[in-house]
Amino acid sequence: LVFPLPPPWRPLLILVFPLLPIFWTYQITITDTSLTFGYTYASTTIRLNDITSATPIDHVNGLANWGGWGIRFNLRGETGYICKNGSAVKIVVKMNDKNGGECAPKIHVFNC
Repeated sequence: LVFPLPPPWRPLLILVFPLLPIFWTYQITITDTSLTFGYTYASTTIRLNDITSATPIDHVNGLANWGGWGIRFNLRGETGYICKNGSAVKIVVKMNDKNGGECAPKIHVFNC
């Protein structure tokens, strides 16, 4: 009787699976000076003074609009923190280059 070897990814899954809850915690925190959103170890903090606009989005479909859920990037240069389908917020943040001059804004879309 010969037992086949387990798939090569199975040991990796055993090691990685216990770490997944670290990334499952999604949070949004607003203070007097900043906005922080994202997952436990992969979040973004933005100074409120740097936000140039915040626009509500009625419906975001994670799969159709972003190719899935989690931290996503699209071809328009936007970063999405998508944790479910539904309403979201689009934030435009002013950015500065190394010399202190303004450059193209950064756009974030997030929901919870």
